[in-house]
Amino acid sequence: MDSTADFPIGWKPPLDLYKLPLRLIVNGKEYRDGIDIDSDRLCELMSQGHSVSTSLPSMEDITRLFKEIKDNYEQIFVLTVSQKLSGTFNAVRMVIENLGLKNFLLLDSKAVSGKIFYILSRLMKDAMEGKRISQQSVAEYGKHCEMFFLLGSLDYLKKGGRIGKLSLLLGKLLHVKPVLKIDREGEVTKAAVGMNQHDAIAKLVALVKSSAEKFSNYLLYGGYGSVRVKGTLEQVLSNFPKCDGLARVGATILAHTGPEVIGVLVGEGF
Repeated sequence: MDSTADFPIGWKPPLDLYKLPLRLIVNGKEYRDGIDIDSDRLCELMSQGHSVSTSLPSMEDITRLFKEIKDNYEQIFVLTVSQKLSGTFNAVRMVIENLGLKNFLLLDSKAVSGKIFYILSRLMKDAMEGKRISQQSVAEYGKHCEMFFLLGSLDYLKKGGRIGKLSLLLGKLLHVKPVLKIDREGEVTKAAVGMNQHDAIAKLVALVKSSAEKFSNYLLYGGYGSVRVKGTLEQVLSNFPKCDGLARVGATILAHTGPEVIGVLVGEGF
């Protein structure tokens, strides 16, 4: 999988897991997510006004990793960030085809961040139980969870081309605070609109509660960017009887959301 997936702090994968680092470019200098730069350092650079952009994992990194592991496993599953948000899927597909890797199965998560973690966890459970894994499995598990997030500013999403001009206009001129989500096709959409920060938090809580009520047994995870917004996330989570884990949002995601992002993932228990 790639570095756009965010895992709860302390989580241990039940199967071998390898992560492809996407690249960040800060003032022309390139960093590999999770290797040369982490969330704290990126938040610091962004707060200083440095220009930040992202790029796909390098073809060299993909090729090196795949050659290293190709003979170690009978079947290897590669789960990437949504094709709607990144070209990582196509870059990985090209390497798999060029190397003729017959035991690799490439899957589009149609998700990002914590939602990838949820889908991955379900797929790992299936693999351990000997169940068949396919793109249909991914689509089905994507229906079993929702991920909502709230940003400090829409500017970063706009710079990355992830939302339309209308959303930016609303955020700029009317000072509304949209609660966003990843839809079933893997795109960023509005789930609700708050008139201010307090209202947006209330809308976020209501959306999570509504989603949790659909499941007889639900899982709930929170995620945050800068440590400055961890308190806001804790305020949101205090409205629920349990939280199954906290994740730190990774550098690649922060480059598009900005440092002041919080998110909540709610899904069917398993």
